[in-house]
Amino acid sequence: MDFESHYKKSGIRSQRQYPNEQLIAFLGSHFFHLPVSDRRQIRILELGCGSGANLWMISREGFDAYGIDAAPTGLALCQKTLGNWGQKATLALGDMRELPFKPDYFDAIVDIVSLQHLDFEGHRTAWNQIYKCLKPGEYFFSYHLGENSIPLQSIEDKENMIDHCTVKNIPKGLPLENNGPTSFLSANEARKYLSEIGFVNSNIEKVTRSYLNQRMHLEYLVITMAKKG
Repeated sequence: MDFESHYKKSGIRSQRQYPNEQLIAFLGSHFFHLPVSDRRQIRILELGCGSGANLWMISREGFDAYGIDAAPTGLALCQKTLGNWGQKATLALGDMRELPFKPDYFDAIVDIVSLQHLDFEGHRTAWNQIYKCLKPGEYFFSYHLGENSIPLQSIEDKENMIDHCTVKNIPKGLPLENNGPTSFLSANEARKYLSEIGFVNSNIEKVTRSYLNQRMHLEYLVITMAKKG
């Protein structure tokens, strides 16, 4: 999908306007025990922050919020969303595969359905960048489509595949249709490659969501790993 065109066409309606529930649970487990007065020392980067549905919450909870996105219009919408909530964040225009940040800089890097628009080789490049930019012992969180989702299971035309887990475009009539290149990871493969990079303390849970009157299902992987300390 051309996200820049999508943001220009649909504006703030391009994405949901409230934060992902699994992200809230992750932040609650690892950071909400900190007094609000201490949270400003915690740097959290969202990959593919888009129109800011998650980033305003991260900032409002008192963290030093950062966001990166490849779509200028998405970042403009994000800035507007932050302003609507009376919040602020450091925003950067850029690619998840080439993060413009110092090594060992962030206490957490989070991804909500953004990495899934990279092919598998793109994932490996981005994961290495994430590892570089995290502080030792700190966390990477990802909410990502899984291999047991109906769009991947329904693909019969191999010409519609970029690689073993990435479709060029989800066909019409399926959840997330016409969403552009979309990757569906297996938990074992994600764990294997992230561990090879150096991530430890892996936890991957699976969440199923129903679409189209519960006739079709998507699987999401809820991935939490830490950079080796």
